[in-house]
Amino acid sequence: MLSLSEYLNELKTIKELKNDADVARLLGVSSAHISQLRGGLHMGELKCYELALMLKREPLELLSLNRALRSKDRRLQEYWLEVHKRSQS
Repeated sequence: MLSLSEYLNELKTIKELKNDADVARLLGVSSAHISQLRGGLHMGELKCYELALMLKREPLELLSLNRALRSKDRRLQEYWLEVHKRSQS
């Protein structure tokens, strides 16, 4: 399964942040939450939307991945991953 980790790394690079604690401060979450996100946990939709805007990406790209991470049903996971894949194009 994918995670939001690559987007967190991109934010770290773009904003020239030193560590995940800086990423957490910028997003208004705890450092522990950033660790959980890197491990595959989903984030709240508003934070996900805000992250997409900070990265100057189409929000659907991150929101669809986030939905896939939240979905417990395999069919829904596959659907949202397909939406995610198409939104990256």
